[in-house]
Amino acid sequence: MLSRPPARLPWLLFLAAVALGWNLDGYRLLDPDEGRNAEVAREMAQTNDYLVPHLDGLPYLDKPVAYFAAAAALMEVLGPTEAAARLPAYAATLATIALLVAFARRRWGTDAGWLAGIAYATMVLPLVYARTAIFDSTLTLCTTAAILWFFEERPILAWAAMGAGVLTKGPIALAIPLLALIPHALATGTRLRRLFPWRAVGVFALVVLPWFLAVSIRIPEFPYYVLVRETLQRVATGSFHRTAPFWYYLPIVPVAAFPWIVPALGGAGARGWQAVWAARRTPEAREPLLLASWVIVPLVLFTLNQSKLPQYVLPLMPAIALAATRNIVVSAGGGAAWRVYTAIAVVAGIALVALTRWLPAPIDLTPAEKVAIPPTALALGIALFASAILVAVGAQRRRREVVVAGYALVVITIPLASGRLLAAVGDDRSAAALARATAAALDRVSGTEPGGPGGRGGGGAVLGILAYPPSLAFYLGRPVAVATPTGVELTSNYIADYQDRYRDVTGSPLLPEGYWREALSRCPLPTVFVTTAANRAARAVLAAALPLIAADGHYAAYGPCVPHVRPPSPQRGEGLRG
Repeated sequence: MLSRPPARLPWLLFLAAVALGWNLDGYRLLDPDEGRNAEVAREMAQTNDYLVPHLDGLPYLDKPVAYFAAAAALMEVLGPTEAAARLPAYAATLATIALLVAFARRRWGTDAGWLAGIAYATMVLPLVYARTAIFDSTLTLCTTAAILWFFEERPILAWAAMGAGVLTKGPIALAIPLLALIPHALATGTRLRRLFPWRAVGVFALVVLPWFLAVSIRIPEFPYYVLVRETLQRVATGSFHRTAPFWYYLPIVPVAAFPWIVPALGGAGARGWQAVWAARRTPEAREPLLLASWVIVPLVLFTLNQSKLPQYVLPLMPAIALAATRNIVVSAGGGAAWRVYTAIAVVAGIALVALTRWLPAPIDLTPAEKVAIPPTALALGIALFASAILVAVGAQRRRREVVVAGYALVVITIPLASGRLLAAVGDDRSAAALARATAAALDRVSGTEPGGPGGRGGGGAVLGILAYPPSLAFYLGRPVAVATPTGVELTSNYIADYQDRYRDVTGSPLLPEGYWREALSRCPLPTVFVTTAANRAARAVLAAALPLIAADGHYAAYGPCVPHVRPPSPQRGEGLRG
């Protein structure tokens, strides 16, 4: 058993928590997901409609309301910024850390509590999604709370947590805890009925049903859409274009849980699990069986699911953090893992240092990204070498705090060393520069003052031609009309499914596919036209009539056209229809 550490683990956890939020607003929103979610929150804050989320002025029912409402409330205080869009994910990650600290402390002691928090805070996937304006960190908070509270026989709180999760990302917040807990109950001889007390289920209904019914009254097709289209079809069909091979998560999970997956698997030998299974009805076996069920059974569901994305496995990371903690503190199983980790860290460090001299040719990078990668890779490579040394020396000298610091070092270094690279990626993956150029061009024509750093301009309109850069509307602070036959450019399955209905709504941003040609020739008001970089036909027509004001590898903007007689400023979404 490693020696008892001094009181340094709380400070290490504090450093990890600071690193999670370091430079949170230092790079632009990454399209499509961050840009779209931030724009939904901005419109919610602007309209004060906290019931039905909207995108480009149209109902956006692809995801529930909780994350959007949290981000919108922050935007009312902080303004529509990247930080306000990402803060709910960061706060949810900190809350998940607090849950793990409290649970491990109650089960295995004070040191185990700090270690569990450090392990989760310094995994790769929790770091990534603590800084991303999407729903998975909040979902993970809810599923973690539900599983831990069920285990501690607090079902009312557990069902309330699942209700909050459903309001964050839908029925998956029910599926993950129950998939983990039902097999665990069967294995340990616990009655399944204890998972479904009527009071607890009633609390779940009180959390979920008011919002669900209110939206269903306003939009009658909502129940079918959310239960069939967004849930059953997403699981059973490939219609969402996110299919992947069955082995998709095999390489993702080890990277997502790095480096703590190594000590987490330290006690996972065949003999150890045979002993656990043989004693599965005893209290000592309940914890390892819960953690195994928490990871394995939902992972089987994700593997069978036709829709696959890396962040889907984020709710499994708390179980791996707790498994690593238990192995290190309780069973000392993590002690033998240091040799494996040292070898992995050295090999990964060499690979990263090699990137300072050689980048794989197929990777499509901007010049800024190519310049930023070598120093970032060098810093992380050095961090991996230092991590390997700390883990090896700490294990040999039986100094637990040194081992823990070694494991934590790499992920703590990532946000501190990657600021330049993240800025370059943000410039490439967002429409912020396009928004600045568009706003400046409209300001010049309308004679208003420049819109400022966010890119918000004065009068005029913006029309996408088969194009809708998701963060463009956010950085402009206004809706963007789209000439489209299907509405798929808005990256909303709901809007695309019901686009025929919403075309006829007054002020709809969905315009006929060929309308842009009429707007170009008639020019009812100053208009900037945006199209994809690959749309050569539209670009040729626009280039013959208007100046190019911005272009990158994704989109190009032309204009603005200048009307012969300046009309009054249009109302929301109405100007392009004349």
